[in-house]
Amino acid sequence: MNFLIVFCYILFAYGIANMVCYAEGPWGIFEWWREVADNISEGFGKLFNCMMCFSTWVGLLVSIVDLLIPAAAFTPFNIILAGSGLWWLIPILDAGFTSGAVWLVHNFEEACERHGTIGYIDDNSEQN
Repeated sequence: MNFLIVFCYILFAYGIANMVCYAEGPWGIFEWWREVADNISEGFGKLFNCMMCFSTWVGLLVSIVDLLIPAAAFTPFNIILAGSGLWWLIPILDAGFTSGAVWLVHNFEEACERHGTIGYIDDNSEQN
């Protein structure tokens, strides 16, 4: 059951990071937010254009929320270290785990797109 929770957590984090980094969003909200961040500073703008960077903060914030709800353990290191007294270490480890997991999923998706496994249309296979 814990593997399913962690798998869903990774998909959730990937979805949020993918929307913020690449989607236009309803009424262009994500695009607008990225432009505002770019205007504030180049480094701050990179935060909203980088899957690895943004997913680190997603992991940290979700982990803190998870620590505030003691009955629900849904982040990987809160599941592993709950009740160990290492509450201060859980958000840091979750941030790193989330960043790495989202980066792996993102690079897997890009590799599939480059090699034609996802979204590939063969022009020679048209039926006459």
